[in-house]
Amino acid sequence: MKQFDDIYRQHYTMIFRLVSKFISDRQEIEDVVQEVFMKLFLEMQAKRTMDYPKTWLYKVATNQCINIAGRRQETYSIDDASVYALCDNECVMRKYEEDEQKSVIRQALARLEEHERMIIILYSEGLSYKEIAEISGVKFTSVGKTLSRTLDKLKPLLKGQYDAMLNK
Repeated sequence: MKQFDDIYRQHYTMIFRLVSKFISDRQEIEDVVQEVFMKLFLEMQAKRTMDYPKTWLYKVATNQCINIAGRRQETYSIDDASVYALCDNECVMRKYEEDEQKSVIRQALARLEEHERMIIILYSEGLSYKEIAEISGVKFTSVGKTLSRTLDKLKPLLKGQYDAMLNK
């Protein structure tokens, strides 16, 4: 199926990046991405019409992530630790700081409601308000207001998480 291959090549990285914002375990990320594209393949085989594959993929991936996040605790795989072994001291420090920043963001996002977290992550992916509305189920006219309120709610959470990290 050439059409499937084209969509896969065009959107794989984008879906992988999206899923990695919800889930930290590399193997689990790969499993979710594979499942999303398997669903796409089955939809296409069933000859179902899909006007906007990008939006469809985002919606399926987001729903998969929400389902998984609700059932599992976040864990880091051994692959994360192996990155440190390949670096010099400066690289290790930079990687550690990046991991700490990601941890602060993840912890703050975890304190948001599911629909708020979804909107923030979709917005961070550069999706339009129209695409966010279609994926999240929030009315198009409410996306901007919901996003603004969620960002206002996220700011003190990030500051609180960052302050807590510094005081360890």
